[in-house]
Amino acid sequence: MYNTILHFIEKDIMEIEKFMELLLSGEKDTDNLATLIQEKVLSLGRNLQAELYEKIDEEIRNSITRKKKWTIEQRHEEKEILDIMGPVHFKRTGYENKKTGEYTYLLDEVLGFDKHQRITLGVAAKVLEETIISSYAKGGQVASIQEGISKQSVKKLVHETIVDFPLEQRMKKKQMKYLHIVADEDHVSAQFQSKKGDLVRDTLGRKINTIMPKVICLYEDVINESGENSKNPRYKLIGKRYFSGVYRGKQANEKFWQQVQDYINEVYDTEYLERIYIAGDGASWIKSGTDVLDKSKFVLDKFHMMKYINTSVVHLLDSAGDVKSDIWEALNSADKVKLKEIYKQILEVTENQNKYEEVEKALAYLLNNWGGIEIRVREAGGCWKCCAEGQVSHVLSARMSSRPMGWSELGCDQMAQMRAYKWNGGKIIDLLKFQKKKEKREVILQEQEELIKELRTRQSGWDYAERIRGVIPGLNHQSMKWMQRLINQALDA
Repeated sequence: MYNTILHFIEKDIMEIEKFMELLLSGEKDTDNLATLIQEKVLSLGRNLQAELYEKIDEEIRNSITRKKKWTIEQRHEEKEILDIMGPVHFKRTGYENKKTGEYTYLLDEVLGFDKHQRITLGVAAKVLEETIISSYAKGGQVASIQEGISKQSVKKLVHETIVDFPLEQRMKKKQMKYLHIVADEDHVSAQFQSKKGDLVRDTLGRKINTIMPKVICLYEDVINESGENSKNPRYKLIGKRYFSGVYRGKQANEKFWQQVQDYINEVYDTEYLERIYIAGDGASWIKSGTDVLDKSKFVLDKFHMMKYINTSVVHLLDSAGDVKSDIWEALNSADKVKLKEIYKQILEVTENQNKYEEVEKALAYLLNNWGGIEIRVREAGGCWKCCAEGQVSHVLSARMSSRPMGWSELGCDQMAQMRAYKWNGGKIIDLLKFQKKKEKREVILQEQEELIKELRTRQSGWDYAERIRGVIPGLNHQSMKWMQRLINQALDA
């Protein structure tokens, strides 16, 4: 750090001073000055990091703890790691364990760098934050101020990030009588499942190229932010929590719902809780949530009811509105007999065979989910203003299916999990630091702890500030005479 700061003051500041002459003479402008200063400051930052890393490496070489268990095998081994300011180049020492013969760089271990790590956690977090919102390409472009990383590197980072972060410990659990859940899935285009060319085909020879990531949104209540009397209500979910991923198959689906149950157990007083309502389109994976979540019941989502009702009456032309109102009246009173009678009348006037089958299918859908319709009508604790389709669009579709792009199943699953984590208020850097700490905790050795303890003691004796003050005249002076001289020359011209 000492040498880097001296170099900056003696060389870079002098270059900036010379540049000021060109600025004041009109040969350069303030944009040129900003670019120059940015380059010099970024270079200063990277060089400071490199010098500090090499200083720590020197202290490790001199460490008594190190000498007991590690022998020096190779000095001045070069390493480059991409930081948010750009690539940092430094040299470190390679060691061999006296007992096991293991070869390692103790500096890397102290700094928390993996053996083949090429980017810092700060860069990784910055890349993932952008990638979650936009694309792999844009994520790579924002890696650092000076340099990006490839789309392939971003893809690898997405695939390898473990989306697992502990819940914040609560002093007291929430007491809610009712909790609400909306659940649905997105339809994402698949390039392949695990590797290119592995998409299977159906009986007609068509590729099955759709991945269906699922999303569960748990919430406590819905409020109208624009006021109860507003003509344009704007609803907001209270106590919202997202869960998302591919979760293909029965066992994976049970695991998915168990995550929801674990969250409820951690956050809410389950003895006080009376009912959990699971709203969805009636898919088997959604209904199976009632087998996992205690005190839960399935409710048929109004959006899907509306879709089937519209399909049933669209061909009735002028009378479509009246018939639709009759259907809703039967549904809102849970009158199955009346509903069947209305559909009987619709079928009697439906001549087109395809439309006839569509109307039959709509009636079958409503009857197959009749239990979910009755819950909607008869349960006083229900709050049905949230639509699952909106949550799917918000969490998944906006990034994964609204634009023409293809995914692998792993990439789709990882992106769904990361978007849910972000929309739950999580920070990617916290996620990466937690994972790094977890990995380190599992492998760290007692001798490394001793080494780090000794390094902390040695670091407390570093006195860069005093050394710099002692060798740089006028460092504490408030005035900048060189600047005044240049300005005076410009004014005299």
